[in-house]
Amino acid sequence: MTTSNTGTLQTTTATQVLTENSVSVFVPKSCNDSSYIGVDCNILSGPCDMIKPCKNNSTCTNNNTVVHGYTCLCLSGFSGIQCEFDHRPCKIHTCFNHGVCNETSDTSFHCICNNGWQGIHCESMTNYCLNITCENSAICRRSLLNYTCECLSENYYGRHCEFSTTKIIIYKIVSKSFAYIAIIAMTIVAMFIIIMDILTYCFAIDLTREERERFRQEKRGRKWNRPVNQKLIYVNALPEPLKASISTIEDTTI
Repeated sequence: MTTSNTGTLQTTTATQVLTENSVSVFVPKSCNDSSYIGVDCNILSGPCDMIKPCKNNSTCTNNNTVVHGYTCLCLSGFSGIQCEFDHRPCKIHTCFNHGVCNETSDTSFHCICNNGWQGIHCESMTNYCLNITCENSAICRRSLLNYTCECLSENYYGRHCEFSTTKIIIYKIVSKSFAYIAIIAMTIVAMFIIIMDILTYCFAIDLTREERERFRQEKRGRKWNRPVNQKLIYVNALPEPLKASISTIEDTTI
């Protein structure tokens, strides 16, 4: 390295420092290759090297013939000056819940879902209650990779609420017994009515005729034995004013 002093100007082969009125200005030397900059001329000056504008793993090429000074070569499915637009069917969050996305074409995809998930994007939990029947009006609650039958009463238990406690068993037996008794009673009444109609209209046998005749006679007897209120009317009776006059005359005569 050589150094020369001329007045207030100090020059070296690497840098130039201009000192004037106690103010120092750093002036880097110009590199022989204009595509490099820096003190040691080891830094590329192109926009692709300095700002790295191309995105999504695209290839950047310095190009002084365009406005931006660079050109981005985009991968398949990307577009834009900096390859910033993603048109791929399978993106980072296309399939949810750790599903795997497979591109079936340039515009379509298929998500391979993990166990317990379903849907186009693996967004829905698999409904394991779909083919499950919970007994005794129980409600099926789905969960991840499983299901649970929620019994509506403490009187039922089991995987599908299929078992009943002793209290419920006794209650069902008693209820069925009363139901059977009611059915038998109604059947007997119906059979009795049918038999009576058959005897009356088919064989002219009326088992209640004597009873009806006896009832009519008793009713007729009560009608004739009813007490009669008699009211005597005097045909030749004198009117009240005339009767009073006669009584007055008799008193005067006496």
